[in-house]
Amino acid sequence: MGDGRALPLPVSSAIILVMSEVPPATIKKIQTLVEIAADLRQGKDFNITRLTMLKSLCDDPEATAQFGLYLAKKTQQRMKAQGYPRYTKPGAWQHYQRLVGKGVRAMTKYLRNPTKEGRSSLEDVLIEVRGVQNEYERQHWGPVRIIHSDEVLLVEIALRCVLNQWDASQLGYSVARHYAERYNPHYGTGLIPESAPLVEDIAEFWGRHFLGRGWRKRLAK
Repeated sequence: MGDGRALPLPVSSAIILVMSEVPPATIKKIQTLVEIAADLRQGKDFNITRLTMLKSLCDDPEATAQFGLYLAKKTQQRMKAQGYPRYTKPGAWQHYQRLVGKGVRAMTKYLRNPTKEGRSSLEDVLIEVRGVQNEYERQHWGPVRIIHSDEVLLVEIALRCVLNQWDASQLGYSVARHYAERYNPHYGTGLIPESAPLVEDIAEFWGRHFLGRGWRKRLAK
């Protein structure tokens, strides 16, 4: 047009423009996650603090809420696939599965339609989820919470990601840390070879969030 006014961008062009504006530092963090996962598959291990880079990715409370739900869903899928651990009684495992499923459904419903009533319902689910692991053991340095199910604890943190948006960065890191951290007597506790697919899940979420479905091709450029 001759009057110098800019025409509105088509939707597809607008998406490309948004993707081109992703800060290089953000792209570098996603690349680092991919590299960590690849190194883990080669037998390397890292201190869990390597995931502190996620704090800056979790600045957006809405994205962090979706991230918590995403990891909760992944956890639910793994629970269904693996069967109950030998250190957990079948009845207890089924109860944990029900709690995880209840948490996932509540988060999904609330994030689709965030209402005051929905938030109240989500808070009730958080109380129930936390209540199943509300025992403490006194140690010389202070009380220590007894955790029977890491899966239920992850969903508890994910629920907080949705409810406590003022603490999004820390909670986003916490839920990722709990999701990916593993123990093996050969490596100790941290990011170990068994963590590789879990770190890949984390990279998948943030790659898609910032770069879209073709995020892996975008990183390869």
